[in-house]
Amino acid sequence: MFDIENLMQLGVFNQLIPIWQVFFFIAGLLPFLLMDRVKICLLITYLFTFYLGFMVQWGEYLSSTGSMQPFVLYSLSGVAIAVFFVATIFTDPPKPSPHYVRSGRPVDPVDMAVNVTQIPESEQR
Repeated sequence: MFDIENLMQLGVFNQLIPIWQVFFFIAGLLPFLLMDRVKICLLITYLFTFYLGFMVQWGEYLSSTGSMQPFVLYSLSGVAIAVFFVATIFTDPPKPSPHYVRSGRPVDPVDMAVNVTQIPESEQR
């Protein structure tokens, strides 16, 4: 199915992610996952893939072209996306805190189900 020589020629085995970088990614992501900060988790994931994309692809590409123009374009576009993402995090309105416990007297769910079709006295004519 896969020819080993062809895979070696493509460099598939040279593009493996070191396990310490994966552990570093998980350790950086875990506290924000536990605090339910999804947008920050998305930013960390983006920055990790941005870094890996640079380490895997751009090192050989830059050495083959001899120019710094692709590096500058890649870096500026990646940093611009991260800055715009951080700006949107701070401009979003804060989400309301969940209120799981009702204040006041407890309401029986059976009474609520029975009184669904009744019109309140204030709305009756």
